[in-house]
Amino acid sequence: FDLRPEYVAPWLSVACTVGTIATMLWWVVRTPRLQERGLVAWMALGLVCSSATFAVWTSGGLETRQFTFFIVLGVVSLALYRHSRWGLLTASLSLTAAAYTRPEGPLVAACCFTWFAIQHFLTNRRLPWRELGILVGPFVILVAAHFLFRYSYYGEWLPNTYYAKYVRPWHEAGFRYLVAAALETGLYLFLPLACLALWTRWRSYRDGTYGLVLLCVAVHMAYVMRIGGDIFEYRPLDFYWPLLAVPAAEGIMRLGAAIAGGLGRMRLFVRGGVIANPHLWALLLFVPVLFYSSAMQGVLLFDDTPELTEENASWLLAVPGMPMLVALSNDLRQQSTQHIIGRRFKIYRGFTINMIQKWKPYEKMVRGRLPDDLLVLWTNIGIPSYYLPDLKVIDWAGLTDATIARNPVTKPNHERTMAHDRQPPPEYLEQRGVNIRIYPAAFSEEKALKRGHYALKIGPELWMPFRVFDHQWAIEQFADSGLRVSNHVTTTINQYESIVSGEMPVMRAHFDIYLRENDITYVKYPCSLSDTQAKFFLHIIPHDMQDLPNDRKPYGFDNLDFHFYVNGVRFNGKCIVSVDRPAYDIRHIKTGQFISSQGHRVWEDEFSVDE
Repeated sequence: FDLRPEYVAPWLSVACTVGTIATMLWWVVRTPRLQERGLVAWMALGLVCSSATFAVWTSGGLETRQFTFFIVLGVVSLALYRHSRWGLLTASLSLTAAAYTRPEGPLVAACCFTWFAIQHFLTNRRLPWRELGILVGPFVILVAAHFLFRYSYYGEWLPNTYYAKYVRPWHEAGFRYLVAAALETGLYLFLPLACLALWTRWRSYRDGTYGLVLLCVAVHMAYVMRIGGDIFEYRPLDFYWPLLAVPAAEGIMRLGAAIAGGLGRMRLFVRGGVIANPHLWALLLFVPVLFYSSAMQGVLLFDDTPELTEENASWLLAVPGMPMLVALSNDLRQQSTQHIIGRRFKIYRGFTINMIQKWKPYEKMVRGRLPDDLLVLWTNIGIPSYYLPDLKVIDWAGLTDATIARNPVTKPNHERTMAHDRQPPPEYLEQRGVNIRIYPAAFSEEKALKRGHYALKIGPELWMPFRVFDHQWAIEQFADSGLRVSNHVTTTINQYESIVSGEMPVMRAHFDIYLRENDITYVKYPCSLSDTQAKFFLHIIPHDMQDLPNDRKPYGFDNLDFHFYVNGVRFNGKCIVSVDRPAYDIRHIKTGQFISSQGHRVWEDEFSVDE
């Protein structure tokens, strides 16, 4: 339909949100033997619509709200129309759509099937095999067809993203994630209220409908705890709020009625009927439930700070019980974000806006301008690949690469980062032929050459800056395209050619290192791509500590760390890196390479300049 997904996807989420709320309200309207439906409906709406997490995914472009809609539709259809064939078929197809949307869909569906069988057995003392077949049959057939297609096409039963993201059970991270969610979103209030509603309805009517909700939530929590949570703030839990809102609202009504009934029996102490009014007590209970379930997230939603403090939430900390909840929530949030778990949506919104601004100009480029054999490595594959669709891409995290997605991860859980643990195996990138690294578009040749060593004009006042792994390859590939080369590349090659005339390195380590009058040059031959991936560290100790920059004096050395892609050139099979030598007298140098994400030293060495 020629509709751009970045514009349409948020509106699809809005449509799914409207469907979710409408289904929730229909549940209230059609639930049998529910007293004060109007009040329950308003309270349920208040609990859902005051949730900052629910608001975040109302217009999110991901599949989150679609999954929520299908789960809510399936559960409500099963709860209200389990005695109707059409109701069972609607539930089955809704759960199928949920399974097509997210991988935990079959888990929630299994909870629904189990509850249906148990509910019928407890009330009728038999299993409804025909009805169970109508409910389970379409789901099994359609989901099995999906799995068979996936296996026949990809050769795997599960999506590649499963292998890329899931390394091993990570219960401690999942526990922190769930407890933080319970504190911030009021789950610690919703769940007991829903249990109260279940208990009273079962005792009065043998109705275990709310048991279906609690079973789905409990089993899904166990799943979330096992995988360690999610990179986004409470995204997998999105369907909890509309499912729990109705039983929690009825639980508030039941609790209010119990309080009013108890006061009504104390006729000697209560005059008039106002104090014993169940509606009044329900509203009095609803207000603190609404506040305690949404206040923390409300502050975090509208404030850029990741923590709640006296500066941004003094009024909140003045409320009884809140200082303890806030302190625990802050601690859990801090621990989780160190592992890229549960980060606030504002971080990703700002990141996305920034990425789009940087890469969107490339959509003006004429298609077919780039050579066919370009292969680029990206750590954030989505937005750059969308605006540069001609490129072949390897994703560093393995989301679209089977080899990287299955590369073993040896680091312990306390060093892991959510969905970013996988990395390319040694020599893999070179075997695949990674040959270019492209940077955001520039609007002048000068700016392009500041971002990359090379620049290609791809449109009116539009340049593509990039770096390559091999200088000769770049010259050959872009020979007829008006390629511009930075002075840094030319200078580095000239410096190397002057070195080979007879100078001796001051250090022979993983790289040969030459200390010259104006620069420090690293040379390796032969050189592979893996030799350049790890970051270089260069720590210089001067004769006079007063020569150090003020911010480095407490450390006792100058830090000139660099990366090959910024400072290096590959020429005639050699990797060459040249950095400017400081103007002050050098006494000692420590250098080497390390992997910053792991803190692992690939190699290191040191030497005394005086010697």
